[in-house]
Amino acid sequence: MDYTAMPTYDERLSPLESHGFKIKGWEMLMCYGQPSLRSRKMIGERVPYNELWRLGANEPTRFYTTADVDMGGIVLPKGRYSLYAIPGRFDWEIFVSKSISHWGNDINADVRSQEIGSFKIKPKFLQQPVESLTIHTEESTVGEDELDLFIEWEQTRLVIPIKNLEVEDKTDTSLKGLIQEYSKEAEESKDKTDFEVPPLNNNNN
Repeated sequence: MDYTAMPTYDERLSPLESHGFKIKGWEMLMCYGQPSLRSRKMIGERVPYNELWRLGANEPTRFYTTADVDMGGIVLPKGRYSLYAIPGRFDWEIFVSKSISHWGNDINADVRSQEIGSFKIKPKFLQQPVESLTIHTEESTVGEDELDLFIEWEQTRLVIPIKNLEVEDKTDTSLKGLIQEYSKEAEESKDKTDFEVPPLNNNNN
């Protein structure tokens, strides 16, 4: 929540949601407002085509990463970012900005000046409508260092590839990795238990 923004304290029709995940053991998080259809036509009408949209509700949709990643072909250093989009019938353009404190749809010139880049993806059609906007991840068929980020709402599915660019793998379960981790824990345990033994007091008085 953005405690510096008064709308944060208002009652929300669209609740705050988050989805945490890891790639090679590095933590990442998506935070977003979750709008619902409530018998309304949204994408293409209430969310117009060819206009900037915050990719959710309320505050901007935010992406936090502890690792350097490639998102849709854009290299993002570890940090926090906002995502917004221009929906289209056949293509969506996703924008990544370093601005995270603006109100969701207040995507003004200052916010846009902080954009790192954008990429286009083709939406997929869902037979069964998704009532509430949902963000989740699934394993990619490309490799262990990559996941697919799914954004689904109404009858639209967006799939964004995210690749971890870090060399270190925090989920190393090989024998070498286990030995290194055990050695590290043993060393830390030794540091905590080391103490000087006081000399014996031979004074019998």
